[in-house]
Amino acid sequence: MISSVSEGDVAAFDALFMEMFPALCLLANGIVNDEAAAKDIVSEVFLQLWKNRTALIEVRSIHAYLYAATRNRSLNLLKQRKRNEKKVQGYEAELEDKTYEDILQNVFRAETVRLLHQAILTLPPECTKVVQLNIEGLSTSEIALKLGISPSAVSHQKARAIKLLRGKIVPGMALISLFLAD
Repeated sequence: MISSVSEGDVAAFDALFMEMFPALCLLANGIVNDEAAAKDIVSEVFLQLWKNRTALIEVRSIHAYLYAATRNRSLNLLKQRKRNEKKVQGYEAELEDKTYEDILQNVFRAETVRLLHQAILTLPPECTKVVQLNIEGLSTSEIALKLGISPSAVSHQKARAIKLLRGKIVPGMALISLFLAD
């Protein structure tokens, strides 16, 4: 994917954007505590990535690159806020409260969300629809009404999705837990 993006492949860039945007927004928001600013930060990261795409040949992991760029831009925003605000003490405390471990936790949380999102997209279409509507907060009966199926069919699809996701997510979570172990 890195080589495709570095060669100017718009479809590869779009796929990368769709894959990483939610996770990177979660990371940025965890640092700056501002959803709109987090989306702006991630958009800027992708804009910069596209502008400097020819330099991507040297990047080993595009995911690590994007997480680091998002973290750095987020911390820069906190520093900029600190400089621009008269109430420096509040932002100093906010910046000091963001320890390396907090940021690492946010990266792991964002990566977990990304892996879960990817796994949901690999489910059979009917399971994917049910899971996405459930994530949006719809109840079983609301999902059934929206999709024109019975509530028991919705429950069956939820159970099927959980079973399938366990097989896809649990191995990945074991790998993440290795990084968290002391």
